[in-house]
Amino acid sequence: MHPEVTSDSPGSCPKCGMDLVPQDKEGAQSGQAGHSGHSGHEGHGGHEGHGGHEGHDDAQDIPGIESHFMSMVELTEGKPASPDGLIMEWIEAPFGPFFPGLPGGLGLVLMLDGDSVAQARLHGTKPIPLPSGCPVAELPERLAAIFPLTPVAMRALAHRAIAAVGGGTAAPDAAALERERIASHLNWLAGFARQMGLVRLERQGAALQRVLVGAAAADIAAAAPGLRRYLDRVRRTPLLRLKLEGLGGLTGAKGGPVARAAGTAADARAKDQAYDGLDFTPIAGGDGDALARLMQRVAEIRQSLDLIARAGTIAASTPPPSTPPSTPPPRAGHGVATVETARGPATLHLTLSDGAVESAHLTTPFEDLASLATDMVRQMELADALISIGALDLDPRRLAA
Repeated sequence: MHPEVTSDSPGSCPKCGMDLVPQDKEGAQSGQAGHSGHSGHEGHGGHEGHGGHEGHDDAQDIPGIESHFMSMVELTEGKPASPDGLIMEWIEAPFGPFFPGLPGGLGLVLMLDGDSVAQARLHGTKPIPLPSGCPVAELPERLAAIFPLTPVAMRALAHRAIAAVGGGTAAPDAAALERERIASHLNWLAGFARQMGLVRLERQGAALQRVLVGAAAADIAAAAPGLRRYLDRVRRTPLLRLKLEGLGGLTGAKGGPVARAAGTAADARAKDQAYDGLDFTPIAGGDGDALARLMQRVAEIRQSLDLIARAGTIAASTPPPSTPPSTPPPRAGHGVATVETARGPATLHLTLSDGAVESAHLTTPFEDLASLATDMVRQMELADALISIGALDLDPRRLAA
């Protein structure tokens, strides 16, 4: 296609080597002869590199692509566009419910745009119905069995809700709740270290968690120096800071370590009579990223050690009834109670009828965080999205009303 090349006699184009062809009638009238037929691809026989180009003059012009080159317009028509304008097919990739980078039972479905997350859908295990129709005295242990990582908090919550039906109150053992908070945070920390490939931190965290679950106050005091050294090691690990700082910023959580890491000092313990006399003050950060959530839990473990030391003793694993033995439990009515668990506030709405549980509805931190998490990971790279979800410490157990 070199119309500027003309000749008075037959020959070949000095630029591309193609045979010159006679000009059309319009060219002849102007007294020129030579290469204009070249632009129409006439006489290109034998030149396979130019063959099949008929109709290229009608091809769509695409920014950044030289005209007359083959395009993917028809193949990408109707496909979603990335923020950078690139059009490509999205791929749905499920993760969980058993995946090393996520809590067991958590299901995560990501719509991937290349290696970036375009959309996310988060769900827990199949809803577990709360006990209905069981005697009121059985509710605490049944609720504790559903949440094996926080049985003390769940028993306390049940006792409080039962007491609230009769217009009374029940104060759980704060030291037992704090021991459970330490164990829960260590369990998360060990799993998060595994996700980050930090095997030593994973093993040490898991070993400490096993020691502290159900430990007496004296045993916790003996283990405290080793636990504090471990927490210092976590804080000084360069990879954690380099990878997590600025990653997965999240605001809008209503409570729990995630909200406090973002600067919201919402903590049900601040108004809990069980903490009277322990000089409790909520700890709150400010950055709200994955690193802040890690450091928030490290700080809360330290605080829990101090609270247990102030309490001096830890009650038995099964707390006493919420009412004196001589007083029968309430037989009918509605009660509401809230307990600050390791992951955040849990609220139980309980209705009793004739001494049995008529209905129970439990709200956990999962409901609050699940909706925020899906927005958080959009446009993140896949690896960063999984780390950000892992840093939330989600409990996937969702309960039916």
